[in-house]
Amino acid sequence: MKRVIKISVLLSLLALSTSLTSCFNKPNVDEIKIALDIEDDGRYDDLFALYKAQTGITVKATYGQDVGKLIGTKDEPDIIKTSTVIIEVMRPSLLDLTSLINSDANFKLGDYLEPIIDALTFDNKVYALPTSLNTSLLYYNKAMFDEHASAIRSALNLGANESIYPQATWTYDDFQKAGVAMTNVSGTPPYTFGAETQLNWWGEWYVYVQQMGGTFYVPGTNNHQVNLTTPEVIAATTFFRDKAMGPVGVKFSPNANEMASANSFTAGNVAMIFGGHLGDWFSYDVLGLDWDIQVLPKPIERPTAPGGELSADAFGISVRSKKAKESFNFLKLWAGKEGALKMYEHGKIGALKEMQAYIAELPSDKQKHVNIDALFAAISEAVVLPQEKDFAKIMREFVMSELYKLMIDGRGAETDVVKVLTKIQNNVNNYYQNLYGAN
Repeated sequence: MKRVIKISVLLSLLALSTSLTSCFNKPNVDEIKIALDIEDDGRYDDLFALYKAQTGITVKATYGQDVGKLIGTKDEPDIIKTSTVIIEVMRPSLLDLTSLINSDANFKLGDYLEPIIDALTFDNKVYALPTSLNTSLLYYNKAMFDEHASAIRSALNLGANESIYPQATWTYDDFQKAGVAMTNVSGTPPYTFGAETQLNWWGEWYVYVQQMGGTFYVPGTNNHQVNLTTPEVIAATTFFRDKAMGPVGVKFSPNANEMASANSFTAGNVAMIFGGHLGDWFSYDVLGLDWDIQVLPKPIERPTAPGGELSADAFGISVRSKKAKESFNFLKLWAGKEGALKMYEHGKIGALKEMQAYIAELPSDKQKHVNIDALFAAISEAVVLPQEKDFAKIMREFVMSELYKLMIDGRGAETDVVKVLTKIQNNVNNYYQNLYGAN
């Protein structure tokens, strides 16, 4: 009898121990962690509060930390920021979301822009959900256009009742003529320029290439070979250079030397940006700029040219997270209609197919002052960046570093466009050949 009692007690203790162990090992579902950029501090507090009100779960955010250094540590966030540009590099750290998506009857991938979802998908597995878009636009400072109204009317041969602001029908010729009309680099500073020159990012140059009918990667090479000495790429690069380095009457943007002297759109002495980033809307408003947007100008001979960049910020879940379900539920909220409209308050545009309609439903005091029709027209004609894990690295380290030499005066400057493009082409192809062998 005593033996039976002892066994019973042991079994009870074992069951209690197992129960306690389970409790101690159970993830803390009262909190999920996310790492965000420093400029996002405070932007999404309303969204975090909404999720907590719905679920009781706190979203604990850190700002400005290097996520790469957090991955694999005890401080690794449950939710990791990525994008359509860099997701292939980050994929080993991201959970395949497909099973979570398929098991959720209320979630539909078909609600999102297909090119964006395709860019976040590998081997039929989705690794992140898009939270906000970026696309190429023509940004313009309305105050500068107003100040130069007479010169712009003369340059574009506009009547008294015609708008001086950029139009959806603008060509490169219109872009340049209006830009030249607002450019003054004579005498002593401050100077004014018709447009910015983007040298710390590939977007402007790359869009010219695509709009003129060129490509970066050679088709059929698995994005591992480039041909940058085609007539289209040469013409695009020449236009890019001439707008900064050309003579009076051609030049309408600062060269690299002039960019070092606070000549910029945000400084208020540069009238336009070709390309830009939706993430800067918030800053433009904070600075009090009188600005608006239009679709990109097109080459004269290619009035329906595509080529504007389409990309998206996205967030995935760490493969090591113990709170995948809770994290996915937050991502659903963030990437869905409710979250997208919260993001819109901060100048972010959701990747939902019906986003334009959702914005139109908002009351007038919640609307933005910008040309929303132009935004969605630009999205419809934009192109997703190539799906190649080293694309961003190639652009930064091989392309823009060499193009920079075409945009400076003095030591190290280059003037021969074909020579520079040939060097870039050879360097990029050698890089890929060393990695993957002859294509």
